[in-house]
Amino acid sequence: MSETDRPPFALTPEQRILGDQALGSGFNAWAGIRLVEIASGFARMAFIPRAEMLTPWGTLNGGVLNALIEVPAFFALLTELGPNELPVTNDIFLQHVRPLPGDCEYRLTGGILRKGKSMAWLEAAVSVGGKPCTFARITKTLTSRR
Repeated sequence: MSETDRPPFALTPEQRILGDQALGSGFNAWAGIRLVEIASGFARMAFIPRAEMLTPWGTLNGGVLNALIEVPAFFALLTELGPNELPVTNDIFLQHVRPLPGDCEYRLTGGILRKGKSMAWLEAAVSVGGKPCTFARITKTLTSRR
């Protein structure tokens, strides 16, 4: 299915609250990551690095991207979370495949590989200027919100 073929999607009120909390507080708010597109089992996000995110030689610090790559995967999973489910990361494999420039917009995508009753397996990718630079596989345990 191409990007333009994705059907319209609306989060439930509970999903919207959880998504707003994820983007509106802490590190994600400071980083300026924003939701660009959401569909069932899929999310696309973007951010432009802040000066504080860069190495002394002007590239994006890989640790910043290591943290932000979880956000589109979370939003992809958010589309299928029940009212009381909360995902917690228990494993991540991440690979940077090219340098991370500091003066550009990063595009991040996340998708669900599989969701069971207590676990979810996700994938995420990051690109700059249409070229992939980072890939991740993420496993989450689904817990109950209290």
